[in-house]
Amino acid sequence: MYNRKDQIPPPPPELEEVFKQGRIVGEHAQQLFPDGIKIGREFNPNRMSEKSLNALFRSVPVFEAGFVCHQAYALADILVPAQNGSWDLIEVKSSTGIKEEHLLDAAFQKYVYSGAGVKVNRCYLMHLNKEYIRNGDLEVDKLFKKVDVSEEVEQLLPDTQKNIGILLNLINGPEPNTKIGMHCSEECPLWEICTNSLPKDNIFNLRSGKKIALALFEQGIIRIRDIPEYVELNKKQKIQLNSHLNNKPYVNKAEIKAFLDELAYPLYFLDFETIAPAIPTYDQTHPYQDIPFQYSLHVQNSKGSKPIHYEYLAPGDIDPRPEVLKQLKDRLGSSGSIVAYNAAYELKCIGSSVKVNPGFKSWFDQIRLRFADLLIPFKNFYYYHPEQLGSASLKKVLPALTDESYEGMEIGGGRRASAEYLRITFDKGIDNKERREIRRALTKYCGLDTRGMIDILDVLEKVI
Repeated sequence: MYNRKDQIPPPPPELEEVFKQGRIVGEHAQQLFPDGIKIGREFNPNRMSEKSLNALFRSVPVFEAGFVCHQAYALADILVPAQNGSWDLIEVKSSTGIKEEHLLDAAFQKYVYSGAGVKVNRCYLMHLNKEYIRNGDLEVDKLFKKVDVSEEVEQLLPDTQKNIGILLNLINGPEPNTKIGMHCSEECPLWEICTNSLPKDNIFNLRSGKKIALALFEQGIIRIRDIPEYVELNKKQKIQLNSHLNNKPYVNKAEIKAFLDELAYPLYFLDFETIAPAIPTYDQTHPYQDIPFQYSLHVQNSKGSKPIHYEYLAPGDIDPRPEVLKQLKDRLGSSGSIVAYNAAYELKCIGSSVKVNPGFKSWFDQIRLRFADLLIPFKNFYYYHPEQLGSASLKKVLPALTDESYEGMEIGGGRRASAEYLRITFDKGIDNKERREIRRALTKYCGLDTRGMIDILDVLEKVI
């Protein structure tokens, strides 16, 4: 899409937050080189190249120096003076480990820099140290791990030059007619553009059936209901096919009844929203640790009774975990099932919070046995509605079974909730009015998750 940038949809706020976290990580890495200088970015690569070359003459670490080699342009995160006028190249990554694309990135940097006349000594990847636990002031020297990848980069250089040529031919040539294939995923920003002409119940919604879907798509078969009998499907896929053929839900009453029989009143419907900042924000946290900043709790004392709602949204200026634990200890009672959707996540959040607040350990050991996972009937296809389109997520199940929906909500997903909470908590440029509006939207979203679980459970009760 290089020549048709107008067709690339703008990144959603949750993706913008990922980019922002990456920039924050890069700024922290620069603190390891206090005498370094940063090149002010310009949109003119040749001008950037000139400014960067002038900076190298100062023989101090340089941040984001940009150089051009033929039609390739690279901005390395950090250049550090080495012996005999050479430079160590350091690429900073916000991940907690090294990925293949990181090596390709470093190889591209070295290719361009070397071609521009910069003598590269060693190549390093610097990533976050997942073992680092913050305790007091942030220790930047312990926050990162620096790995020498010089040999791996050297092996990639021949292919790097070849791949640059392929990409340039692609950019300068006619628009390719690339078909949907194994290279595609729903995470691709162009997925909706490439599939917007397909019906809602298209075969790419077949549960765990990407290879089957692609083979059928090549044959011109578009809808799930049109899958031929000779195609080998697993048990869940067969349930899905029959449900779409009959246009009605599939119900395994025996399994649903067995699940419901395990529930004991009062029922406590619990949902967390969490943040996982790249840079540990609070004491006793590591990079990307899930920290619950909000919960919604609906308590239903008996079948059919009106639920009581409790909620908490952290103020943002303190570690929210102690208060979350304190309130839940008071509100989850001593008996009854605690119902969550994908309960393993709620248990993980509570468990990691208890680990640094050990006074709650005995309480947690007692309540963990009371958790029930409402995901199970849908993950195991005890119940499947065609409107779920192959998904067992709450965002698909709730509107398929009830009149409730996340459509049109200011905040309609967990990643968006996390991004917005981070923004209003740590971005000092947010005014109080916007902060109040976002907090109201967060409360509305989290409350729908737990109220929705009650509605879903009511539907399951009725079908048996």
